[in-house]
Amino acid sequence: MHRIKHLPAILGMLLLFACIKPYDPIIDSNAENKYVVSGRVTNSEGWQEVEVSLSSPIQSPESIPVSGCMVEILDDRGHNFPLVESFPGHYDVWMSQEYLAAGIAYKVRVLTREGEELVSEYDTMSTSPPVDSVYYHLEDIPTPNPSVTTRVMQFYVDLNAVGDYSHYYKWDIVETWEYEAAHPLEYYYDGTHHEVVPPDFTNKVCWITRLVPNVFTVSTMSLSQNVYNQYPLQAIDGHTSSRLGIMYSILVRQLALSKGAYTYWEQLRINSNEQGGLYEKQPFAIKGNLLNTSNPDKDVLGYFYAAAESSKRYFYHDVEGIDLSFSDQCFESSLGRFGFREYFPREYPIYYYYNETGMLRILNCYCIDCRLQGGTTVKPDFWP
Repeated sequence: MHRIKHLPAILGMLLLFACIKPYDPIIDSNAENKYVVSGRVTNSEGWQEVEVSLSSPIQSPESIPVSGCMVEILDDRGHNFPLVESFPGHYDVWMSQEYLAAGIAYKVRVLTREGEELVSEYDTMSTSPPVDSVYYHLEDIPTPNPSVTTRVMQFYVDLNAVGDYSHYYKWDIVETWEYEAAHPLEYYYDGTHHEVVPPDFTNKVCWITRLVPNVFTVSTMSLSQNVYNQYPLQAIDGHTSSRLGIMYSILVRQLALSKGAYTYWEQLRINSNEQGGLYEKQPFAIKGNLLNTSNPDKDVLGYFYAAAESSKRYFYHDVEGIDLSFSDQCFESSLGRFGFREYFPREYPIYYYYNETGMLRILNCYCIDCRLQGGTTVKPDFWP
């Protein structure tokens, strides 16, 4: 009889793996189809916006706008401002400067088509200093390969709020960049060969504008001065997108908050930025400041707040030290053995061009239409 020398170890390993099973978090089904109300009032004259939607199942997240609501913003001075639905679930109103000042408190009231009333608590407008300075450092961050790092532009902001200013802040970053398709429209085939003379550059240059999704918040309450230096914002590189290919711009909006609004956004920041994974840390159950007065047992998600805003725009191009190796999703190919007869009418039009050696090269749609990467050919008003 043969003796198995490592039987205890083998049994131990079997028991270890037998005890490991996937953990499926129990998600309350009532978390679906709750009303979500979000919006804010700033101290800048202009359009004030509120969005009303429904929460979606965690297994299939989607935007579910709620239309047909009566929405109004009220202040504690007796004024009310009815909002108009500009597109599904999005409501706005123009408020002039005389109604937007520090010390005034605001709340939102929503009456749904089903007759449910959703009301926020009052939130008081704070005061904000101007944006102090925004800058970047080139930094090398690790990758899954221990011997390889990626160089990024790590942005920072300084806060100088010495004086009668809020101690609670949030920054929103709106980024815009210019990029190009690889070729203008010059030749195409749709059963007949066409040459566009002169070449059509209409869809060659585009711009993308988007809100950086990260949450950036800071409190100076525990500091000796109302000052915070080198607060990290977003980091970008030259590999994952075309941001730095031509010109990149950021609009930095500095929002001075009340303590309640800061607490809400700080919890969101921790949930979104610092979780590290679903199974590493239990997310906060984040409570907003809205109540369903028609059905108090039915939670309302989101937050409505007032914020003193200051902003500054920055432009960057030809950044030294950043390696640009992003994909423009343009792919070329050679014409096959049977030429254009290989293509079916459903694939028309077939775009092509002649390279520097005179060889015909087939182009995919991304090569001649920059809009397919998510941008627009309309140049922003602020662009140089």
